[in-house]
Amino acid sequence: MSHPLVAAVWEQLDRPDLENILHEIIGEHAASLAVSAGQYGSVSAMESLTESVLWIQTLFNMQRTYLQGLATPQDCHPYYAPRLISSDVVFSTLMYLAKVKTDLFPCSKPTASEFLRYRHLIGHTFLVGIRLLILRGEAMTSETKFRLERAMRSAWEHPDLSQSESFLINDLLPKAIASIGSQDLFHAQQSLLHSSKAYISVFSSRIYPFPGTPDTLVTDLLTALMGRKDDQLTSFCLLFDLLWAAESALIQYYMDRRRIFQEQGYTSGAALEVDEAFNQTQDNRKKLARTILAAFDDEFNTPSLQVLATVILSQTAGEQAPLQTRRIRDSWSQSAPLRESTDSALGVMVRWLINRRVQMWNCNGELAALSHDYQQHLADWLQLSPFPAKTRKGNAGAVYVVNCPAVHPVPEALLEEQLRSSDRKAYEQLREKSRFLTIDTLCPLCPGRVKIQHARMIEPLERVPGALNFANSESSGRYSFPNSVSRQTVSRSSSRTNSTDRLSRMDSVEALRSPVSPISQSLSFFKLSGKGHLPTIPDTTNAFMTRPRTGQPQEKQLIRSLSKDFRNVTLSLTGSTSLFRRGSSKGHHPPPQPKFCFSSSGQSLLLWESASSYVMRFEINTIDGIKARCHRYDVTGVQHAAAGHQLCAIIASAAEHYELLIFRNKSAIPEAYLAIEMPYPYSPVSCMVMSRDDRYVAFTLKDNVRVYEIGAFGIRQILLGGKADYYAVDNITRGSHINSNHKVETAGQDKKSTEEVIATRLQFSIDGRRFIVATHLGNQNAYVDIWNCIEQEWKLEPGGSKYLKLPPWTSDDGDLTCVFYDSFNETVVLTAFIGREYPISYSLSGDKFTSDPVSPRIVHAAQSPSGSRFVIANGMKQMYLCDATASGSLIPTKMKKAISKMNPSAFRPDQLAFSFPGENEVFAFWAKEGKLTLRTISLHTGGEAVSDYDLRPEFDRLIAERPPITDFHGPRHQPSSLSRQIDSEIEGLQSIPRPNLPELPAV
Repeated sequence: MSHPLVAAVWEQLDRPDLENILHEIIGEHAASLAVSAGQYGSVSAMESLTESVLWIQTLFNMQRTYLQGLATPQDCHPYYAPRLISSDVVFSTLMYLAKVKTDLFPCSKPTASEFLRYRHLIGHTFLVGIRLLILRGEAMTSETKFRLERAMRSAWEHPDLSQSESFLINDLLPKAIASIGSQDLFHAQQSLLHSSKAYISVFSSRIYPFPGTPDTLVTDLLTALMGRKDDQLTSFCLLFDLLWAAESALIQYYMDRRRIFQEQGYTSGAALEVDEAFNQTQDNRKKLARTILAAFDDEFNTPSLQVLATVILSQTAGEQAPLQTRRIRDSWSQSAPLRESTDSALGVMVRWLINRRVQMWNCNGELAALSHDYQQHLADWLQLSPFPAKTRKGNAGAVYVVNCPAVHPVPEALLEEQLRSSDRKAYEQLREKSRFLTIDTLCPLCPGRVKIQHARMIEPLERVPGALNFANSESSGRYSFPNSVSRQTVSRSSSRTNSTDRLSRMDSVEALRSPVSPISQSLSFFKLSGKGHLPTIPDTTNAFMTRPRTGQPQEKQLIRSLSKDFRNVTLSLTGSTSLFRRGSSKGHHPPPQPKFCFSSSGQSLLLWESASSYVMRFEINTIDGIKARCHRYDVTGVQHAAAGHQLCAIIASAAEHYELLIFRNKSAIPEAYLAIEMPYPYSPVSCMVMSRDDRYVAFTLKDNVRVYEIGAFGIRQILLGGKADYYAVDNITRGSHINSNHKVETAGQDKKSTEEVIATRLQFSIDGRRFIVATHLGNQNAYVDIWNCIEQEWKLEPGGSKYLKLPPWTSDDGDLTCVFYDSFNETVVLTAFIGREYPISYSLSGDKFTSDPVSPRIVHAAQSPSGSRFVIANGMKQMYLCDATASGSLIPTKMKKAISKMNPSAFRPDQLAFSFPGENEVFAFWAKEGKLTLRTISLHTGGEAVSDYDLRPEFDRLIAERPPITDFHGPRHQPSSLSRQIDSEIEGLQSIPRPNLPELPAV
């Protein structure tokens, strides 16, 4: 048995709906059993059908760990108490296992020798289940005990039972069943432990290091078993429990080890401490196991020792037997197939649990849409709620009305964010609190690209709430979350349960209802149509007006969601006449503002929409013309994605944290995932990259840079310079960047603007041995760091941290677009959407920064597999092929045919993407006017050859096969499903019936 594999299973099972999981395992197994219709002739078929039995045994063993060392379940820690499976469920599972045993191994037929280990597995699962019932300590009627014993005996009425099976079924387990509900066994064990000054650790405290067992106690227990005393139950159960206490300590070590290494690194004090505890646990476990195996080697005909020896040999991982005697080596070899099938079943169980968790996000159309809305509303509420420890800074800011068609009122903070990256002159006027602004930017609240030229200050936000509160009090009811709902509680439930679990808790919202307002009574004759519903003004509107400012992105997100709610109000009369009609759309529209990027290998393209429920992956093959095979990853709340060669990494939002999911090729099930806490209430992911060898993934969380290593046993965080927050704002201007020859002058500049991170760009070198971070600060300084990825602890390359001064802001300037490292020439190439020439490349061996005429307004760039060639496109609708030199300069060659018939609007940041999969082949992609255009540019002497391919048919095919969540309810708006359900009940509207899912109860 692989302890790291069991640890991975336990991580997935650390949740309160274990009974649901057990029901689903039994349900799927019963269906497989029915489909097989008695065809169990092959070993593979039998192994497939007994796989679920081992899953059940794993669940039972985890329950034993929760209860070990406790007198009653009432002594269990409150956090783990909801994770306990009830005695009734354990009993019904054992009854089902008895039926499975009869179906797979009828007593009327002899069992083939190659199938005996599977029959023994069911018997050992019975042993674990009955021991769990004893640990539960709950009373069971005599009739129930009789039914369980009768079912067990009738299932094992074989004439060819082995000694160990006969001992279990006819001797040990009947006595164990009789002791269910009694405390006698517990007190007898505690008496033996106390007399030997030994103990079994309680799970709520630290269960490792395993303290070991005194030799005298083990000898006395083995003597009682070998002497075949009448009361063998106490001795056997105590040894059985001690063995599992050692195994569970090792499993818990691997769980803690993975968490500590991810959070603190391999060399931290906590990591060294757990490693030391692991060594002690392993030594004590080996000592206990060898003592029992030595007794079995001497008295191999003792059935109780045969059972314990089988338990030890099946749970011991490694290449060699724990005791080097001939009999033990033979038994070790005989149990090898059982160990292999155990590890295989555990691996499948991990994938099944992850798949179950992911699939529950999209379990069906209506429920998935409702749960997505509920989760999004919950996340918004958590992000917008102020932290008690933070004090309010400054006033609430002013509101500017802009001249867009909708005449949107834009908060000052939101307008400031928009202007900072688009119109520097207007940005400075805004900071001076000008009442009238002449601007040239896009409206931050309008869908699409709506230009605005003027803005006028109206009323500060802090003076508005009174009027709004008065209006709201007369027009509609108000709903709010109860004060008892804590951030910590919601976070735990969001991270440990799937979205449908959260949805099922909506039955408890009765206390949230407000009295029916006159407006809702007057609208009672309206009825929801099949394609729309009536959203109400969320309570977060007033909360936004009255709460202290906690940050610009929250306000932007909230205002956009409110505008979307108001635009998509759709009412219908009881008849077929509709008040507002929507034109029917033909086909499936691609996302209006898609996000896309090529994989680091350049052979695939990722396409998604922010906060959507899918990521499309187009595999590109140009051997026989352009062929793009599309695959779709279904993930709710997509924030960003990146791909390497075979793996794809996706970051998705889940309440107040993110989740990193790793998919392989066309797999619909993530191979690994990791919960990532946000450093701030709202931390957008602006850049994400993956190394070509699929080993590393890196991304930004606001001003933080996170790097993770993807290994065979999970995901661990890489600490840059030994710090998790190396790139926090406070550390950006650290002395490692600025030496005596390069000093950053900040006199006369706003300190906040100076320290503000405008953009961060990341990249791995082609060979995966370097990691490059480029940071653009508000003082127009760009810092570039080159990290060495070879060593266990990543450190900066000697001379690898430099800064360069970018030209002053001009109107319509953007920020950094790409950064690359040429390992052969040891040069750095930095591109940005800036209107003037700036240092675009430099060599690590010198301090000379090289500017180039092609540098202004670079939209996107890509690097060839050799690392020394680059393709660059700028905002003047020009494309260049550049060759790097040893001095750090670039030799550009203009590409003429490559830009033919390209939409001019594609030459803007985030509207065009490149990849350089081969030295003589370039891919370009842009999405305009409903087309998803992939262009292949073949490079040859004297020019280029261009061919285009529309990915839209592949996109439509996948959407038609599996429509995304947003297609089930017509136009997508984001009121919470919680408020929608309350409104529909209060106002007499027809609500979508919530499916009856008993397997997903409220938590």
